[in-house]
Amino acid sequence: MKLHLPLTSLLFSLMLGGCGMTGLNPVATDNSTERDLLVWWSEGYYPEETDAIEAITRKWEKESGKKVDLVFFNDGEISQRATQILNGGPKPDLMYGYSVGDSHGPTFAYKGFVVPTDDVINKFIDDYSPGIIENITFLNKSSGLRSPYSVPLSVSSAYIHYWKDLLQEANNTELDISIPDTWNEFWTFWGDNQQRAIDAGFVDIKGIGLPMASSTSDTHILFDFFLEAHGAKILSDDGKLMLSDADERSKIIAAMKDYISFYKKGWVSKKATEWGDVDNNIDFLSSLSLMTANPTLSIPGSQTADEVAYYERIASVGWPKGLDGEPVRTDISVKQMFIFDGAKINEAKSFARHLIKPENLSRYVEGSQGRYLPVSISILENPFWNELRNTHIQASRETVNNYKLAYQIYNPAYTEVRRQNIWAQAIQQVCENGIPVERAVDNAIDSIESIFKKWERS
Repeated sequence: MKLHLPLTSLLFSLMLGGCGMTGLNPVATDNSTERDLLVWWSEGYYPEETDAIEAITRKWEKESGKKVDLVFFNDGEISQRATQILNGGPKPDLMYGYSVGDSHGPTFAYKGFVVPTDDVINKFIDDYSPGIIENITFLNKSSGLRSPYSVPLSVSSAYIHYWKDLLQEANNTELDISIPDTWNEFWTFWGDNQQRAIDAGFVDIKGIGLPMASSTSDTHILFDFFLEAHGAKILSDDGKLMLSDADERSKIIAAMKDYISFYKKGWVSKKATEWGDVDNNIDFLSSLSLMTANPTLSIPGSQTADEVAYYERIASVGWPKGLDGEPVRTDISVKQMFIFDGAKINEAKSFARHLIKPENLSRYVEGSQGRYLPVSISILENPFWNELRNTHIQASRETVNNYKLAYQIYNPAYTEVRRQNIWAQAIQQVCENGIPVERAVDNAIDSIESIFKKWERS
């Protein structure tokens, strides 16, 4: 039996995102044009990310003669700051947070907290990958118009990783094992191989590492793939809820039964109802699950220092086809920077233009160790993103290319559904409390309809 990764080394890289350095002076902006440009930024998961943004900032200061107060927050803190802004709290001139675009961006734009960015990104408009501009184009309530309201820096989706060598051991072979690409057969494959792995001596292993908790955004994100595979549609193309449609309700129930069935069959850890954002990573990297899915490439990214682990032991594969036999489309998460309305708009736009110059943006995105993909077609042509033996980046490119617009793009009210983790709450209720899936879905539908009604009145 082969040795598996020591938990101490992987914990360090994973926890960087959960306890990043917090800036010492996160003061509110004021209307003074004399003060420094205030930038709030997500602390990098890797030192190279933080080093890159600091170097890019210092270079802009030297070229512009302006000063920047660059303040770092961990991802949880910067999301909290974004919520506080919506509630009237202090705001910076520029903000970048890994999850802020998905959870707060459309609301920022709708309520007029941030400014349009056409004049920042237009120079590079033809170089953005398909889907990027559409996923940063939000509605503004006052104007009734849709415009790009952020500066895209990178993009990700959710990816599937598995232990290639452990799967071979479970099947007593050194040959590559073919993984089904049809929906039901794909998931049954991992359940079947759970028992083979146990018989091979991995007594604590589970076949599937999907979260079942409302304490992590991963559950909501991954469940969306099941909704898509079952053909369920939450919103129409004009942003109207479709949850009162009996056919859509039936599809949602079928998708949730599908997702939860792995937990009920014992293919998923009983602790999955308690997982936070990094726990499925830790579970997988501790060889406690054969496969997992994750909304970034942080799992293989944490192993880049170990070429054997990165290239030979851990592999990535695309999502299986949906029940209709067609590829499952995916939400893409654009990592985006926002420029807030205030006294420093012109300086903030100058900083943004500097950052997205190809030589600067390439350095920053590559600093993520491939955790996120570039939004730029030309940067994607760099050798870093085209190594054929790198199944992780190749699978992620395939997944991102098969994109669909996220629901919060159609209607900003859905950002509140995401922030409250409504679907994840329903999943956890079924797993922990044993309530019928139909009732959990109806509770979720009631909550979502209430959110939309409240939003319409605001």
